[in-house]
Amino acid sequence: MTWQLDDPALYEKEKAAVEAHFPELHFVVENDLAYVRGSFAVMFEGQVLDRYSVELQLPRNHPTGLPEVRETGGRIPRHADRHIIAADGTACVLLPDERWRLWPVGSPLLEYLTGPLHSFFLAQSMVEEGQSWPFGQWAHGAKGVFQFYREILKTSDLRVMTTYLDYLAAKKVKGHWLCPCRSGKKLRNCHFDQVKDLRGKISRKDAEKSLAILKAAGPSAIEMSEEKPPAPITQS
Repeated sequence: MTWQLDDPALYEKEKAAVEAHFPELHFVVENDLAYVRGSFAVMFEGQVLDRYSVELQLPRNHPTGLPEVRETGGRIPRHADRHIIAADGTACVLLPDERWRLWPVGSPLLEYLTGPLHSFFLAQSMVEEGQSWPFGQWAHGAKGVFQFYREILKTSDLRVMTTYLDYLAAKKVKGHWLCPCRSGKKLRNCHFDQVKDLRGKISRKDAEKSLAILKAAGPSAIEMSEEKPPAPITQS
């Protein structure tokens, strides 16, 4: 079963909201999968700045999973620097670990289109004109995962980072475990609240995937771009 068959009312609600806001996008169902296809308008100050031919393949568990997005006009190069996976043309619109910031689980699809997807294509248009990415960006692959967790955890220590991810990916976290910050304290007496908070925001599946990416890449693939390392994690 798929979401549109399980909840036809949700399908009609999502369809109506998206097509009202983006008249040139249309929902279709093929082989039990729901797609959104058409011309995606990039807006700036109330005016259409640009358009992209797009296809969004909605996951079977929508709105829990993330859509697969493809720019179908062949305009954006399939290159990591443009956040397009060369093998299949899938766009890396957002880092799944950061979803809680940009499009929380269960949010309407329209919020994804007007939020992270719109920012993605607006950035593409600006880069195409020779400008820098206007919203900042995580690098592609392992470097991007590293950059994200460096900001969240305020550490460039890969060992600390992967230990945190181990805890985020675990089925259960126990207070007597050593704190991932490497203070030597037990978790319950150190960063237990932080770990609990992150486990409520980042899914175990996404943490496990990011952990595997970092372990496979190793330290040699990490770009340490800041002039000075961030302040170490402290417990108040």
